[in-house]
Amino acid sequence: MTPLNFNLSDALPSLPKSGMPVTIITGFLGSGKTTLLNQILQNKDNLKIAVLVNEFGDINIDEQLLISVESDMIELDNGCICCTINDGFVNTVYQVLEREEKIDYLVIETTGLADPFPIIMTFMSTELNFLTRLDAIITVVDAADFDAKHFDSDAALRQIRYADMIILNKIDLATEDKINELKAFVKDIKPGFRILESEYSRVPLPLILDIGLTQTDTYKADIPEFRRNKSAFNNHLESDGFSFVSFKSDYPFELEKFEHFLSQQLPSHVFRAKGILWFQESPARHIFQLSGPRYDLQDDDWKTHPKNELVFIGRDLDESLIKQQLNECLVKPDIPHQFSLLSVFST
Repeated sequence: MTPLNFNLSDALPSLPKSGMPVTIITGFLGSGKTTLLNQILQNKDNLKIAVLVNEFGDINIDEQLLISVESDMIELDNGCICCTINDGFVNTVYQVLEREEKIDYLVIETTGLADPFPIIMTFMSTELNFLTRLDAIITVVDAADFDAKHFDSDAALRQIRYADMIILNKIDLATEDKINELKAFVKDIKPGFRILESEYSRVPLPLILDIGLTQTDTYKADIPEFRRNKSAFNNHLESDGFSFVSFKSDYPFELEKFEHFLSQQLPSHVFRAKGILWFQESPARHIFQLSGPRYDLQDDDWKTHPKNELVFIGRDLDESLIKQQLNECLVKPDIPHQFSLLSVFST
């Protein structure tokens, strides 16, 4: 694997003055998009990069999983990016453009359920076309889990169809036959475009930034139809049937009960989950990631008051049941006995 300890400012050519370069990072649930974004931020050297992150659900977990980027990060309102392609999105990009401090690069990470086409069209069919330059649409693919019927999702296939580059991630978890099969499948959908392999989304940045892969001329014919009927391009969440369940609590989990929930109670049609966890047995902040049958916990230090925040994404989720089961994993303080007596006497 190519090391990442190089000087990015020396490796990249001078960024053009014709418009701020924009890279769109997309990819299905659990493919490794946020990990790739962290790789960019950790190795950006002297480049000033603005980041737009977005999450499917009403808890923005991705913003918490990113490394600290201080004022480099500007958040969109919660909700799927591809379903909020409107003046709010354009205005958010304007906030980046209007900053006094020069921004060299804009990177957008979509939710795992996003169809990238409406995002591309927003840059092509609005005034952003004159102020920015689409550099590349990069799709991250989980080489171990992805297949031709990936969760029966149109969005997953459109993420490949509209990509300029595919990063086959998690190749350490996939067999050589599976990787070759996936390459053939990808090339059948869109012949002739670039494919990179990676573990943990580690890719040399000169291969993915300022590479000029997006051929905007190929999209110009689609602009009139997109302007006439934006909603037709934004209904894939409904057609794919995905939903989310979010959970918050100021009480810690009991580790053994939470592990029982994951192994015995978690529905098989939960495809992705992520969160920040607090366990009674540990003082650490735990970063939780679940993708398909695999999950991972990593220790970290608390930057805020300890709490639990989780988002589950899948199909036909029973929100009330999942929340009930999670509540049963919590360690809550006992109600003082005298309060129970008072309530009896008051009646």
